Amino acid sequence: MNLLWVIGTVLAGLNAGILVSGLLEGFYLREVGLSAYLQMHQPRDALFRRMMPPLLLALMACCLGLFALTFGTGRGWLALLAFAVVLADVLVTVRLMVPLNLALQGYDARQPPPEGEQLRRRWSDLHPLRTVLGGLAFVLLLLWR
Repeated sequence: MNLLWVIGTVLAGLNAGILVSGLLEGFYLREVGLSAYLQMHQPRDALFRRMMPPLLLALMACCLGLFALTFGTGRGWLALLAFAVVLADVLVTVRLMVPLNLALQGYDARQPPPEGEQLRRRWSDLHPLRTVLGGLAFVLLLLWR
């Protein structure tokens, strides 16, 4: 059970850290042009598109495992709540963020269209929600201990 908690907490911490880095990216790159932003965002998104699904699925499995092992206790409910928060993060990502990322990936970073700026702003407006969800899941698993 402790190993499952350690793995889940490490995964939640990685997720939260990655999400914070995206928040910082948006903050620090808000003043640069769309071309420079896309040169940073596109490779980052390509990497995260491959690594985030297995990370989040493994995190969800850990949360469910912790819930099953501590069912009926306060710790069990913390694990279930952490699972629900990660699931909410996944839903926000799949329904809202992935379409934006795919559109941004489709632009030529050297000559992006003007409407790309609107997508960039939308991405920057939505990403803090994911960051809060990721941070909350991490805190819930820390409290589970």
